[in-house]
Amino acid sequence: MPSQPPEPPSDEPDLLAELSAVLADPSPVPLLLAASSMGYAANVDEDDGSSPFSMPPKVESSPLSEQFLTLTSAMMESAAPETDALLLIWAAMFDDPLLRRRIHRAVDSRSQSLPEWLRSLDSVSPVAAASLRHELGHEETLFVEFSLSGQPVTMAVAVTRLGTPYLEDCYPIDDTIDSIQRLAADNPQMPSDHIELTLANARAQIEEFVDHGDHMMPPTETDTWPSVRLLLAWMLRLLPDGGEVEEPHEWTEDEIGSLVTDFLASSWAQEIRSDAAMHAERLFDFQLTHGSGEPLKWGATAVNMIMGDLYPRKVLADDEFMLSMPTVLAAVVRFANERSGTSPEFTTSALEAIDEALPEYRRRVSEGSSASGAPASGLADLLGLPSDVELPEGLIEQLSTMGLDPNSGRGFDPRAITAEDAKLWREELRLRAGGEENLASLDEEPLPAEDFSTDGISPKVLPQVQALAADLARFADAHFRDPEMTTAVLRILNLTARTNPAAFRRGFAHPPAIAALCWIAGKNNRWFIAEVRQRTIQTMMLAAGATTQPTARAKSMLKNVSYSLEAQELDLGDPALLTSLARADLMAMRDATIE
Repeated sequence: MPSQPPEPPSDEPDLLAELSAVLADPSPVPLLLAASSMGYAANVDEDDGSSPFSMPPKVESSPLSEQFLTLTSAMMESAAPETDALLLIWAAMFDDPLLRRRIHRAVDSRSQSLPEWLRSLDSVSPVAAASLRHELGHEETLFVEFSLSGQPVTMAVAVTRLGTPYLEDCYPIDDTIDSIQRLAADNPQMPSDHIELTLANARAQIEEFVDHGDHMMPPTETDTWPSVRLLLAWMLRLLPDGGEVEEPHEWTEDEIGSLVTDFLASSWAQEIRSDAAMHAERLFDFQLTHGSGEPLKWGATAVNMIMGDLYPRKVLADDEFMLSMPTVLAAVVRFANERSGTSPEFTTSALEAIDEALPEYRRRVSEGSSASGAPASGLADLLGLPSDVELPEGLIEQLSTMGLDPNSGRGFDPRAITAEDAKLWREELRLRAGGEENLASLDEEPLPAEDFSTDGISPKVLPQVQALAADLARFADAHFRDPEMTTAVLRILNLTARTNPAAFRRGFAHPPAIAALCWIAGKNNRWFIAEVRQRTIQTMMLAAGATTQPTARAKSMLKNVSYSLEAQELDLGDPALLTSLARADLMAMRDATIE
């Protein structure tokens, strides 16, 4: 297996065309995103010999790569306005005085045609910082607003606060904090507490959340992270240091004991058996150590975490004791939320979550909850990795539950499905397969290796689509290393070119189109795996040579196609676009959920 992704298709005119469109946007955000993405791609060392499961590279604090320095030198010589715009951003984005001097010496005299904000990056200044934290405390978004020659750019940092808080996503917004807060206040579906932050404290907190996220498994990967990492690091450097990290209240054993005592004395615990105290103490403790840190605020997220994972996995006791926990949990939810004044809708959703999770919880208690135990070598083979690669035990378990198991049934356990769950699964399976008839007739025949079909494509765009197909096939063969995925992505090109020829008009850039089409095929086939570097969206995007995230372009290509995109999962509803492995997974779940 190659130690690094395949070389991206080289097409300088395509790159300039894409950058020209981004540069023409009145908002600075698209160009800032492109600069951060390209800078990140050019400085990631994919051949450092590290494990595919290693921590994400901190390119913002690493020496500039030889590849990046060569790229900047070539751009300085080309003198194109589009690349000059990138260079000016990089001069400010990278904390490298020598690079900064070289770029300004080459570009300043010819930069008069560029937008004012690009020529005034030295004057970028922070304006304000604030946070919107969910009422239950389990999630939060921090906002830091900057002014670029009077144009607002606000960095949004989404944080998960379950256990150790860590960065879950990051993206720039071309709006002010005041406007964002007004939108949040007008949305009753998003109850949140507004928290004012000093600029120094915002920097300290975000830097800590980024560091925590770097140590998570699987690593965080979204449409914008980690490609926006350089932009965030630059913006944070503009903030004053010396800030303080928020220190949550440290609950003592005596305080937890008092909570348990108060709970047992409350009306909610009057008819509960004698082991209620032991359950309540564990539940409060789990909420402190693995939840939001707020033992008196409960919602569906905490309930699902407790019943779906923590209690059956971490508590060793007899069945009678374990099966009495949900009753105590329901009483704890009522007691805690009443005492803290938490909005009643969260109590309702938590109690509903208990009822929904109860059948599966009982099954796990009575039958045990061991993982399928897929051999690491078999999983490595499925992932396209060397057979001797060492997979972490936690990852093996996660992949097995995702259906990636070389054993029979790929780790799918039909005993885990309740009657209610089966209905929900069946609806999702129909969606993925394109209806009940398609679902019933699925087979495991591999997609054949085939040439690109031009059927139905408008002659007006056919030459450029055929040129793209040639580059796309070469890239898919090298990156996916699966002829079925190459067939799927070429069929998706035919589908999008037939239904939306405008997306393939003359002059469009190949790298972002390739990234978008591979994103569609990968998402539709559940090919991407955040835990495995070679199978992340970020690695695919960088290998394709795309400068911007593929999601928006993919949606544009699919605008005349019926599809579903929920919870970051894409479904095209066509078995002809699914590999045999994807169809086999659907068949296993179909057979386990027969109505």
